[in-house]
Amino acid sequence: MDSDSPCLILANAIQKELCCGQNICWSISANIMQYMLSVSGMDTLEGIQSTLMDETSSEGASLFDLILFPDEGFQIAIETIVRNFNYSKTDEKTICNMLMSRKLDTVLHFPGLGNTSVTIPPETIQSVVARLNISRKTDSRIIEALLRFSDESLRTRCNIRLRNSSWIQSESHIRLMQEIIEKFIPQTGDFLEYLDVILGFLTDQHPESDIKRALESEKERLIHLLDMADRQDHLLRTSPMETIMLQGVRIISIDQDDIIKRIHILDHVCRSGKGDQTWV
Repeated sequence: MDSDSPCLILANAIQKELCCGQNICWSISANIMQYMLSVSGMDTLEGIQSTLMDETSSEGASLFDLILFPDEGFQIAIETIVRNFNYSKTDEKTICNMLMSRKLDTVLHFPGLGNTSVTIPPETIQSVVARLNISRKTDSRIIEALLRFSDESLRTRCNIRLRNSSWIQSESHIRLMQEIIEKFIPQTGDFLEYLDVILGFLTDQHPESDIKRALESEKERLIHLLDMADRQDHLLRTSPMETIMLQGVRIISIDQDDIIKRIHILDHVCRSGKGDQTWV
């Protein structure tokens, strides 16, 4: 294949990142280490090596997928290539086949335990390529709005989030997203938080034909969830767990700080859109 082939260029870039990129080794995050120690019980380098090398172990395959999940840094490293070439689903499959035909070795660093060299299995390569979403397209109007209102660093991170999200790109959703970009990039220093909340909102189908009404409904749902969290906290403070269980009360995990942040952002968006009919 031609060395200038877009598929080969991206395959080489993905390989570079999988095989440690600019780092000496692939360092395992604290969250993954905590999971391995508390859930899987893997507390020695020898035990981890045994699990990863066992080709018949579903736990080993899951651990590889968890460790080599392409994070934002990985995606930023290849974003210029992804942006410059219009990759299709067929290209995605071609790139995946190229990488699976190679022997990809990397070094994993487990803090407190040590390093181990591994060969990345083909199934993990498939998962990595699929999670990069290189063939998923964002509407050109959104791309244009980002070009107009954001600097390159923010634009890169926004493009990655948009491509990773399964938000429904309906006409009203696209118009709302344009408004969010145009109004809130200049106004806020934490636009990515706004984008994450709105993408989460636009990932779901909403029965309301009026987007403003749908935003208000989502805000009301979150306020109800926050009220539920307050009632749960009161119950846990005033009643023994045995009594709660006997009453058949189900306690659900609710991140109150995250809910409050989402309510604030949705409220800001709703108030900013008053009288604007472009979302409908």
